[in-house]
Amino acid sequence: MSALRGFARFIAWTGLTAVGALHLAWASGSSWPAKNRKRLAESVVGNAAALPEPTATAAVGATALVGGAIAGGALGENGVAVAVRRTGGALLLARAAFGGDAALAVLGLPPAGRRFRELDRRFYRPLCGVLGAAMIIGARRRRGAANG
Repeated sequence: MSALRGFARFIAWTGLTAVGALHLAWASGSSWPAKNRKRLAESVVGNAAALPEPTATAAVGATALVGGAIAGGALGENGVAVAVRRTGGALLLARAAFGGDAALAVLGLPPAGRRFRELDRRFYRPLCGVLGAAMIIGARRRRGAANG
């Protein structure tokens, strides 16, 4: 069981870190002209009104990086870190279960287009499900941390 938890934490850490890095790279736009990023986003999302702002994208990226640090155990093994891992895992599982349009509605954004729904069904929902399950499986509290 310990090996499974270690593997689950590794999966959650690498997955969330990769998501955070991609979002921050997208938000910075250092290597892409703005019109090319907008064109790509419109072709994927299908709705210009639902294009993410750089600030919101950067916030998602930073949150994912912090989530990766928590999932990997870099912020400790105390009860708070374990509770945050379990809560984060539950939120990712909810995102997987309810889909991208529900997440956009919670954030107050308009529904995305058909292409985003297809990408969400094939990629984002399974990814969120795997990362959420990995965070919940990897949530544990070390006995030494509880006593020390």
